[in-house]
Amino acid sequence: MTVRHSMPVLHWPGESAPASDLVISCPFPARVNRHLAQLTVDTERWIRAQGMFSEQPDADRLTSRFISHRYAEVHARMWPDAEYSGLWLANRLLIQMWCLDNFLDEIWGVDQDDHANNVSELIAAVLTGAATPADAAVEPLAAVLLELWTEARTTALEHWLDRAAQTYLAYLATTIDDRTQRAANSIPTTAQYLASRNDGGGMFYAAALIEMANHAWLPDDLASRSEIIDISLRLNHAMAWANDLFAYPREAAHGNGSNLVVILTTHGGLSEHEASAQVVDLINAELATLNFLCNAAAALPDPAQRYAEGVRTTASGLLEWMGTTARYERGVSVPMR
Repeated sequence: MTVRHSMPVLHWPGESAPASDLVISCPFPARVNRHLAQLTVDTERWIRAQGMFSEQPDADRLTSRFISHRYAEVHARMWPDAEYSGLWLANRLLIQMWCLDNFLDEIWGVDQDDHANNVSELIAAVLTGAATPADAAVEPLAAVLLELWTEARTTALEHWLDRAAQTYLAYLATTIDDRTQRAANSIPTTAQYLASRNDGGGMFYAAALIEMANHAWLPDDLASRSEIIDISLRLNHAMAWANDLFAYPREAAHGNGSNLVVILTTHGGLSEHEASAQVVDLINAELATLNFLCNAAAALPDPAQRYAEGVRTTASGLLEWMGTTARYERGVSVPMR
């Protein structure tokens, strides 16, 4: 099945307005870390060395395809102010989740749900400290995370590790629910989608990694303030819904109903274009509010302002990547599962 629809266009500060009625207006300028070249080389070498696709019969092809998605570049854009030590560790931690997400979305079909659930449980055991190296060694994704989490313990504060682990665990729980719905060919309602999408996209974990990349550790009392929670939530909404737009052809073809465009066309009676236009409006509203909230973070205790700047660059970096990455190949035929 091939799904074709009009892709949104990105509009950046200072640029002329594009000739399209599906325009995502990012209020944050695109920036990139000065260590991009080194990060790109080191990341490709590291991905190949980890063997995260080693159990697949076409491991070399899958590894090369994964590398072509340009994760090092998007992370250099998300965290342009980071020194290399923080950038390198945050980059690898998020790549591990990207890789798991890639397996859940594209490689493990419904006939492998038990395996997917077992891997998710093993990764959860790593995050809660219940997995030994011998336990993790049976699954490359778990073994990689155990090594990275051990490294993170030498750098990150304990309260950050707890918060980051909880966001990852929430992501795992939601992906299991999503796969159950996909196996049943069920499309969630808008209310069901909104109840699960915040955790299912992994954006709270990515937001936590802003602190690691920039060494801008939020004390618990600051992280729990409504202003910081609101900033993280607006970022989550804007990025999750933008992801749904750019990923729509692939996800609709894969039978993934946890996509806002799919939901609006299924339950809202909208055409694909009408649904896309509504999602664009929602994204632009969240980005405008996010800009306002990030500006207001200057009045909060340190390091709230640095965190807010990291939120800005995370938004612009992810949007630039979504609009150009090979992960969301345009007009490609994808077999239904």
